[in-house]
This record gives sequence, C-alpha cells and structure tokens, in this order.
Amino acid sequence: MKTQTKDKIFDTALDLFSKKGYDSVSVRTIASEVGIKESSIYNHYSSKKDILMSILNYFEEYFKGNPLDDENIRKLLEENPEEFYHQGSEMFKQQIFEEKILKIMKLIFVQMYQIDEVKEFFLREILGGSTDFWSDVFEILIQKNVIGSDCNPNKLAEMYFGFSMFKLWEIFLKYDDFPKAEIEIMFDEVEEYHKFLLDSVRADKNE
Repeated sequence: MKTQTKDKIFDTALDLFSKKGYDSVSVRTIASEVGIKESSIYNHYSSKKDILMSILNYFEEYFKGNPLDDENIRKLLEENPEEFYHQGSEMFKQQIFEEKILKIMKLIFVQMYQIDEVKEFFLREILGGSTDFWSDVFEILIQKNVIGSDCNPNKLAEMYFGFSMFKLWEIFLKYDDFPKAEIEIMFDEVEEYHKFLLDSVRADKNE
C-alpha cells in the first residue's frame, strides 16, 4: 500500500507539473488530487523538490545504458549505419510513446528555464549524454572509413542531435497534448535528415 501511494503521488505530481508548471503546483494540491492529507506526502517525499528530483531520476534510469556496448549493435553500425539508425530510432520512438516519458520530457523542456536542477539535468543528461553518444558513433564510422577522416565527430553529433531537438521542441510548443501522428512525422523527418548528413560525409561519395 505504501509503495502504491508513493507511485500515485509521483504520477499525480508529474501530471500536474507537466500541465501547470512546477511553481504553480503546491504539495497541498498534489495531496488533494491523490486523496490523502498533505502531511502524508512527507511519509514518501521530503519536499516538492524531492518529488521533482525523483521524476528526473526515473527518466535517467529509463534511458540508462549504451547500445554501443553491445557487440552485435556495433557490428551493425559498422556494416550498415542506416539500418543501425533506423532500428535505434524505432526503439526510441516506442520508448517516448510512453505517456510518462512524454510528460517528463515536456516538463524538462519547459522548466529548465526556471529551475536550476532541471537545467543542469538537461545539459548533462540530454544534451551532453546524447551528443557524447553520437560523437562516439561518428568516431567509429571514421575509424571504419565509412565517413571521411577529415570529419569532426563532435560537430557532426551537434548537427545531428541539434536538428532532433529542434523538431521535438517544435511539437511541445505547438501542442498541449502529445499527438502520435506528429511524432511519427518528426521521426521520419529526423531519419531523412540523418541519411542526408551521412551521405554528405561518406568516404566514398566521390567514387
């Protein structure tokens, strides 16, 4: 029962934070929505900020792990980078179609301007972690002579991931809900851009 109550507090707070903004939601409001006394919140979380940090931690754990640690995935990248991206894109699409993950992403995108901890999380885990991953991907492709040796893997990572962030931000700014049709279109556009970027730097493009 205690775990169920804590989960309900988490889900309720996330829903309220993503819709109304962190500063507009009080502990009393969360408790009222859950159907418990305000004081009961503190049996599970030390503060409203503690709830927020648990939400960020959930997001971090959800995406934990580096696909490049898998030997079969690295082999696919080396032999067919387009298929490597496509499979990864489809997997990520299914992950963010989880309503909880979409709510957390919207919360992060909106609240990073008001809350230092959210801004630091965005810079470290989303921007930093993602660009580091793609930089490693492009470095492998350089080593395998798939793309030109004169390419800068860090710049390529920024170019690729920057476009992805732009398209995702566009959806969050345009819509209050999370239209799956628009997200599907976004993933298609990002994959098309990734193919364009890869083709433009291929080592054999002039052959």
